[in-house]
Amino acid sequence: MPLLNQEIIATDYTDKNRLELEKWLKKMPGAFDWSPVVKYVCQLEGSRDKWAEKEERLRRTVRQVLKCDILKERPLEPAVLPPADCLISLLCLEAACPTLGACRAALRHLRTLLQPRGHLVLSGGFETTFYMVGDKRFSALPLEEKFLLEALQETGFTIEKLEKAQQPAEGSDDRSDYTGMFFLVARRRD
Repeated sequence: MPLLNQEIIATDYTDKNRLELEKWLKKMPGAFDWSPVVKYVCQLEGSRDKWAEKEERLRRTVRQVLKCDILKERPLEPAVLPPADCLISLLCLEAACPTLGACRAALRHLRTLLQPRGHLVLSGGFETTFYMVGDKRFSALPLEEKFLLEALQETGFTIEKLEKAQQPAEGSDDRSDYTGMFFLVARRRD
């Protein structure tokens, strides 16, 4: 499937994560190897043998790597960009927001980055209180489905699709205490 958007602006809060992304984009030594992920996506699309081509196309499509702080009213400040047709946020709300009020505000802030009727694609964990990165433990805001759906409605989004996956019953994940994952697509109401 071809990319619909010809430009991607990647964002992250931490300097270290943005540096890692820049290293990958520039094919610098020691950069994180995303090829297993790209191969998996290509396999899902039925073209596993074209992973290197897809990876190169993705590198060419990423135009900028910017700092983003969803807790700020202008998350990309000092950068000023035209509104986007789509934003993708993965495992961000529960990691960045210290309170449910901050989460509502973050959704309002994300909304300002979207053009009218633009899409917000979110994924995250339900009821997560911590997650691990290597041996470092981070706290997280435990989001519940009811709150998330109400907060999206209150902040000007219409949920178009929601999928949920429960944590597998065959044992707990010691890297996080999430009870399930959510994957949703919402559209900015105007």
